[in-house]
Amino acid sequence: MITGTRYQLQREISRQMRLASDMARAQMEISAGGNRILAPSDDPIGAARVAEITRNQANSAAWKANLNAAAALSSNAEGVLDTMVSAFDRVNELMLAASNGTLSAENKQAAALEIESIASEIATLRDTQDSRGAFLFPPAAQAILIPVGENLEIAAVGKQEVIFNLFIPPSTARPLTTVLSDAVAALRANDPAAIAASLAQTNQASTHVIAAQAEQGARGARIDALADRLLSNELGLKEEKSAVQDVNISELLASISAKKLSLDAAQAVFARVNQSTLFDLLR
Repeated sequence: MITGTRYQLQREISRQMRLASDMARAQMEISAGGNRILAPSDDPIGAARVAEITRNQANSAAWKANLNAAAALSSNAEGVLDTMVSAFDRVNELMLAASNGTLSAENKQAAALEIESIASEIATLRDTQDSRGAFLFPPAAQAILIPVGENLEIAAVGKQEVIFNLFIPPSTARPLTTVLSDAVAALRANDPAAIAASLAQTNQASTHVIAAQAEQGARGARIDALADRLLSNELGLKEEKSAVQDVNISELLASISAKKLSLDAAQAVFARVNQSTLFDLLR
């Protein structure tokens, strides 16, 4: 029972103020989304760690956006190279038929027209543009590097000069369109030796394009692996941040309810006791 001495009254008032303060604090944490660190002074070490995690999450978001862009570029490049592989398969089919005597002179002229069309298609694919209006396959001396992590950059697509040129030892580089133009000329001239030589080069070009396709596939696989690793890292950061700063809102609500019940009871008793006068206490 609360008695009327000054010390005991002050102690009871302080206890009720603590209860009210605890309830107000819990309500603030709920309003902040279950965040127990409302100011750095609440937990200096925890606040510093949360700030660091937040910076890492911002960096992670930027790297994720870059990886998504890289994945889109890589996917487009793979589509182009798939088309090129099919195109050179068709060229080799026509050149082989022409070299072994399967095609008549008239059919060789028709094959020349088809390969000429394929050459135009290859030229168009070489100049493919991405969603930004830039070349999908950069014509610069170096591939475009995209930052996707701490001190980590990747090239989403190979260089144009590497993909669209056939490198013949020791150092000759022939555009794939030139290889196809030579095949067209050989067919139109109906020259067996020239057709055989062109077939050898179109076979080399086909092997080159298949290798470029495989390399692009490896780029895409690496981008996917980096994206998976980044996602795992994001989940880890989120869990760590939650462990440092979050509180259980259900528990907070239960705590507020219990403390409110205690405070209401204490205030009722306190008010009833302090209604007594000095004469009442002297009876």
